[in-house]
Formats: sequence, C-alpha cells, structure tokens
Amino acid sequence: MTTGQNAPILMGVYRFPKLLTSKSEPAILGVLPGRVWLTGQDGVFFDAPADQVSAKANSTVGHVTLEADGTKHIVAGVGSAKGGPFSPEQIQELQQSRQATEADATTQSLMAGRNLFIGTPGKVDGTYHGGLQSMMGREIGQQRDFGAAMRELLTAVGVTL
Repeated sequence: MTTGQNAPILMGVYRFPKLLTSKSEPAILGVLPGRVWLTGQDGVFFDAPADQVSAKANSTVGHVTLEADGTKHIVAGVGSAKGGPFSPEQIQELQQSRQATEADATTQSLMAGRNLFIGTPGKVDGTYHGGLQSMMGREIGQQRDFGAAMRELLTAVGVTL
C-alpha cells in the first residue's frame, strides 16, 4: 500500500457481466491519475491507462459500463439479490486504502475521497416483498449516489464519460 500522493482511491463495486442479469460479483474499482483497474475475488478484470478505458454512465440508474482491453464490465453500487458479499480480504483492502486516502488532502475534493464506498447486494429478487425491502432501504437513491461518486472519480483521473 502506498501513502500520500501515490495512494489509490478504491471503491467496492458490484460487477455485472452484462445488463439485465441476476448475476453480480463484488469487485474493487481502483484509480490513480491516469490509471484504472478492476479486480474481483478471482483476480484482475483489467488494469489499463485511463485513456484506454471508455466509459458510459447511466445517471438515471447509476451504473457505469467500462470497456477496457476489448471487454465490457458494468459496475454498480448495488448488486443483484444473489450477489455474494465482499470477502474479508476485499473489505480489509478497502479499509486500508481509506487511511491513505484520508492522509492525502488532494483526494478530499472528491466524493470517493471523502467517503468509503462499499456496495451491497440488492433486495429486488422478483418478489413483492423484495421490491418493498428495496424501496424501504432506499436502494435506488443509494445506487444514484454511488454512481455519481464513480462518475466524478473516473472523470478526475482522465476517463472520458
């Protein structure tokens, strides 16, 4: 882990292999100026210069589609109802990065620099009860807030949205 100005900003996101699927997995989106990467529990999805990553944001729902190395990755703050939890190692990595990020005054101007974002599985499971739990848990608002922080972070490091 690096500190100070070399500290990456990490966000715990849920990665969907494609839109409109019930499958999502916990992943970590990391950025440094000019560099973006996405890692999952089984390894690295991509690690690329920011100018080689294209992104399309959905500000209504809040997810972002990242394309790097010829593959697409949909990332969001709220995973599918069947999305698994973050591993203890992922949680530890996110929490450790927070300490270094807080020590760097330049990151405090970004939402993701001020708050630790760790996604959660959603409640919408196709049932009436799941839909009510989602509404009561303010999942749509949470997803939009998460998406706004992701868009700001990606723009700050040089990814064109």
